Amino acid sequence: MADQQQHINPALLEQYILGLTSNEENKEIESYLSQHPQVAKEVKDSQTMIEDFAMEYAMQPPETLKGQVLEAVKTTPKSDLKVAKGISFNWLTSVAATLALGFGILTFLLYQQQSTMGQQIAQLTNQISQIQQKNTLLVNQKAKINQQFAVLKDVNTNHVHLRGSKLSPQALIVVYWNEEDKDAYLNVVQLPEIPQDKSLQLWADVDGKMISMGVLEEGTDELLKVPFIPNADALNITLEPKGGSEHPDVSQIFANGKML
Repeated sequence: MADQQQHINPALLEQYILGLTSNEENKEIESYLSQHPQVAKEVKDSQTMIEDFAMEYAMQPPETLKGQVLEAVKTTPKSDLKVAKGISFNWLTSVAATLALGFGILTFLLYQQQSTMGQQIAQLTNQISQIQQKNTLLVNQKAKINQQFAVLKDVNTNHVHLRGSKLSPQALIVVYWNEEDKDAYLNVVQLPEIPQDKSLQLWADVDGKMISMGVLEEGTDELLKVPFIPNADALNITLEPKGGSEHPDVSQIFANGKML
């Protein structure tokens, strides 16, 4: 910086406007501005313009981006041009416009970053929703298993073994029958494959009358909850047309067992 009474480095003024000068430099610049009111006014107007722009588009920039911008300003070569007492103030206007453009670019970059973050947040929200759905399924499955286990260990639960007939000698089904709680579960231990146009149907024998308890699901190794039929004397499984029948075909009994 030259004689502070007559000249001042424009690059130093630019750094002063941005708040990048040292305390010592501030004192010298402010002394110069106190003797040059017109320059002081232009500097003040530039600072106000920057502050207004920053307030209007205020966003917190990433620390790395902020550091890059400040470093770029600090390392810009200082011009040898001097601002004298009778200086034209177009330079300060250009500085303000350049700074406004720089803040505009910074704002655009931050907007892009926020947009990307918004997409990431949406993805995370979707993942959390999926996890919550899976958690709900697991909770429901756990409740179902606990209920089944409670029936199995109940002293009032009878284990009714349905053994295969001549049509299916290897078949074995276990029905857990609880008269006290009116609960019934079926466990398919082993059953032969059946034609695609046929279904296996479960029946309860009550006083010689066969009451349907539904068609058995194929290909499952889970406990199946089946209807509880009071006063059943025996249980039977028959081979029926696809979808089941209203009346059993007793010539097609696959397995049966008596209540204990």
